[in-house]
Amino acid sequence: MTRKIFVTAAVVGFSALFSVVPAFADPSDVQAIKLFYQALSDNKPELLDQILAPDWQDIPVNQGQAAGRDGFKPFVGGFHTMFPDLKVVNDDIIDAGDKVIVRSTISGTQAAAFGAFPSKGKPFSIMAIDIHQFKDGKVVQTWHVEDWLGGLYQMGAFDK
Repeated sequence: MTRKIFVTAAVVGFSALFSVVPAFADPSDVQAIKLFYQALSDNKPELLDQILAPDWQDIPVNQGQAAGRDGFKPFVGGFHTMFPDLKVVNDDIIDAGDKVIVRSTISGTQAAAFGAFPSKGKPFSIMAIDIHQFKDGKVVQTWHVEDWLGGLYQMGAFDK
């Protein structure tokens, strides 16, 4: 008898857990977010017009980056100057209501100075986590974190 009560309680608890999960993102949002990463990998900032709202907020912004979608576009080309073979591969894409979460691997070979760090011609591969918030079919905010410290070590920035 106690076993039956435990199983019933577990099923009720499990059901309650999933009743608070937000509705899934629009499948077109999940598909569209791939354009963001294609723009980065293929050095095609014009693709950002299809996915980002004009007043998109990038959090945190890059040093010297102007606001909005158009403020980010120069950084796409800039990354390809520093890393001509830059690639961004989506490892996981998770939809969560009005947000799409992406875990990616960013890789390339440093060919030009990256901030204060001159090129030593070394490759890197780092992880990035991005949370993209959608409204009316466009990304309105992106929160991101990348392991650039790990990338700098791989590129030999701290070698003597």
